[in-house]
Amino acid sequence: MADSLFLREFLRAPLRTGAQQPSSRALAAAMAAEIDPAADGPVVELGPGTGVVTRALLDRGIPEDRLILIELNPSFADHVRRMFPQATVLNGSAFDMRRLITTEIGGGAEPQIAGVVSGLPLRGRPDALRTRLLEDALDLARPAAGRFVQFTYWYDSPVPFDRTRVDGRRARFVPFNLWPASVWTYRRHPDLLTG
Repeated sequence: MADSLFLREFLRAPLRTGAQQPSSRALAAAMAAEIDPAADGPVVELGPGTGVVTRALLDRGIPEDRLILIELNPSFADHVRRMFPQATVLNGSAFDMRRLITTEIGGGAEPQIAGVVSGLPLRGRPDALRTRLLEDALDLARPAAGRFVQFTYWYDSPVPFDRTRVDGRRARFVPFNLWPASVWTYRRHPDLLTG
C-alpha cells in the first residue's frame, strides 16, 4: 500500500514528491545511522513520505515519541500519522521548520533537537533556500551532537554551505538504491563550539 501511495502522489505532483518510489531500506538505514539515539531532544524528519526512514530511525533506537515528522503532502502526513501514532506529525513545509517547531512543539521557544534527517528533493531549490534550511536545522540542533543529514543522487553536497561555519562531509555511499545515493552530514564547525 505504501508503495502505491508513493507512486500515486508522484504522478500527481512529481516535482513536490521528487522520486518515483520511496528510499530503499539500505539508504534509510544509512541516514538513520548518522543520528545518535543517545543524544537528548527530538529528532526531526523532513519529508517522511511513507515512513521508510522513520522506520529506520526507530530501528536505530530512537523512541517514536521523540520523532517530529514534517510533511507537506496531506496524504503522506495522514499516512505517517496512522503508521506512527506516538510521533508528532506536522503538515507543513520543511522550509518553515523553525516556525513550525517553535510554535507547535516549543510553545513559542526554540527547543534544542538531537538532529534533522531530510528526504527532501533539494537540488531544484534556490541556493539561498537550501542554505537557510541547513542554518535553521543547525540553529535548532544541540551544539555538540546535533546534525543535519541529507541524501543526494549526486556526489557533491546537495546544500551549499559556508565551510568556516559548517562542517559538511559525504558520510556514506549507498549503491543499493534505485539510484545510487550519497548521504551527507552537516554540523556546526567544531571551532565555533569551543570558542
